[in-house]
Amino acid sequence: MNLINRSKINNEMNKSYDSCLSNGSRFLNKKRGFTLLETLVVLAIIAVLSTVAVRSYYLLREKHSIQKDADSIVSVIESAKNMSLNRKNDSSYGVKFSSSTVTVFVGSTYTNGNKISTYDLEPNVKISSLSLHPSGTELGFSKITGTPNATGTIVLSTPSYSRIVTIYGTGIIEEK
Repeated sequence: MNLINRSKINNEMNKSYDSCLSNGSRFLNKKRGFTLLETLVVLAIIAVLSTVAVRSYYLLREKHSIQKDADSIVSVIESAKNMSLNRKNDSSYGVKFSSSTVTVFVGSTYTNGNKISTYDLEPNVKISSLSLHPSGTELGFSKITGTPNATGTIVLSTPSYSRIVTIYGTGIIEEK
């Protein structure tokens, strides 16, 4: 092959390469990345999913808190009943309720000097209704039989849930 042919072939190849570049330049020069609209859509989806996840977590935590407090109230009542049945210190025992605490006391009625222990409810759990007949806010147990001096219900509430503890005249305590 001679020098003229070789030069001609090189020129043809260069023209062909330049032609490809000019025809495909719109693809070679395109910037890669996301548009503002695509980014906003993704952020909106993340915000919705986050809101659902946070709300679900809050409700689960709230449900756990109220169940824990209802179980603890039953346990505190049973403890006072058992201490009365066992005639610990030859005394009767009782439980006083307020909107955010449950207090075990020794004796037939509550005074500040006779409290044994206090259980604080979770911050988002409150005793929303207390119907103990005839005593109102106190529940005592007899020394020998362990029967309660009051019957009724204690309603625990959060913004989304409620639990009911029922005290029967037979001394049975039920939580629903």
